Amino acid sequence: MKAIVQAISSGIRKGGNDVDEVRVGRAESITSLYVYDLVYIGSPVLGFWGGKFPQSLASYIKSCSGLEGKKTAAFVTPRIIGTTRTLRRIMKTLEEKGSIVMAFRTIKSLSEAKDFGDILSRIKK
Repeated sequence: MKAIVQAISSGIRKGGNDVDEVRVGRAESITSLYVYDLVYIGSPVLGFWGGKFPQSLASYIKSCSGLEGKKTAAFVTPRIIGTTRTLRRIMKTLEEKGSIVMAFRTIKSLSEAKDFGDILSRIKK
């Protein structure tokens, strides 16, 4: 997951944007998102049948302030079953906080991650 996030961030930076990467569960996690123009969130697909993402991520999203009206994006790393369901659940969690999901993707490779970063770099403020 770390390499995927770094590839996405690289694509965003290539577009002339600054990026802060936050790993959920760390004590220094940023929860005030007011200063950001775009927030992207990713997760592996969890569960035997898929369709789940870490509870720590759901709790983190719910604890964040400044998502109201914020442009967001979501991605998942796939499994055979449940990939779409997981992506929908993450997007729903973001939308429940008032964010506007501008882009979403299933990412299988570093090249797909970089392409997604390129797309995100072009989302206007």
